[in-house]
Amino acid sequence: MPLLAWANPKILISVKEAKELLGKPGVRFIFSDGDKSWVEGHIPGSVHAFAHDIHYLRDVKKCDGLPMCEGVAAKFIGSLGIDSETEVIAYDDGRGSNASGVWFYLKLYGVKKVRMLDGGFVTWKKMGFPVEEGAGSKVAAKSFKVKVDRSMVATKSEILVAIKSGGALLLDARHRLDEYNGKNLGSALISPGKEITVARGGFIPGAIFSPWTKYAGNKKGKANKHLFKKESKLKKQLKKLKKRGFSKDKTVISYCHVGLGRGTFQYAAMLMAGHTKSKVYVGSWNEWGNDSSLPLGKMK
Repeated sequence: MPLLAWANPKILISVKEAKELLGKPGVRFIFSDGDKSWVEGHIPGSVHAFAHDIHYLRDVKKCDGLPMCEGVAAKFIGSLGIDSETEVIAYDDGRGSNASGVWFYLKLYGVKKVRMLDGGFVTWKKMGFPVEEGAGSKVAAKSFKVKVDRSMVATKSEILVAIKSGGALLLDARHRLDEYNGKNLGSALISPGKEITVARGGFIPGAIFSPWTKYAGNKKGKANKHLFKKESKLKKQLKKLKKRGFSKDKTVISYCHVGLGRGTFQYAAMLMAGHTKSKVYVGSWNEWGNDSSLPLGKMK
């Protein structure tokens, strides 16, 4: 399944090409789904980093909107056997939002060579490539020096400015209407192993309900499907947003619930469509919903 002619296909790698890199020195595969899926099967030699577990509300507040403070991130990335020269392939079951979360996270902290597996693990298995079950094996830690790309993220303060000025287009990438209307509160990971229920439900004032699934080529996780819709369909989706204020010169800020998932998929979709003025509000609803001083949007 070759890659399509997207505007920015370099953020992806085909399953066939990835298979050629299996076992090569300097290459690291990262399984980005949850614990149960990891144990059930993954690409041999992979390390595990669930996208929803690499975002701490404690650090978002402490370190100006980053999912982890720089020192914490450096240690964590190094523990995955990644240094500045490692080529990384992030993958999930094929739906894409967890792979995009890990891809975005690594790119944010300065991993230069990181791509998502187009087609995901489901296509890997369908093609009969090797699969490993169980807890996997530990890898030797490496030294990683963080270099944060602040242009990728929006902070709470930037969101407040955008609400008042209209200078950026806010997109709510969550696909469940009960999240957007506030009926589903969800939980927030404060620190490793510590979760709380989010205090408030709803959406950020002015944010457009624009589910990540509108950009996804494989929202049901089937084999031999691309992560993203083809470029023409992505651009068609952006054209629909023109009625809500989208333009090629306007910055798009995406958010979701945990910050490293659906919002990052939407961010990547913008790149695939050729719109590079994009950011992710990493704090997302975990931060916004837990801060009573911040305004809530009202359903019309």
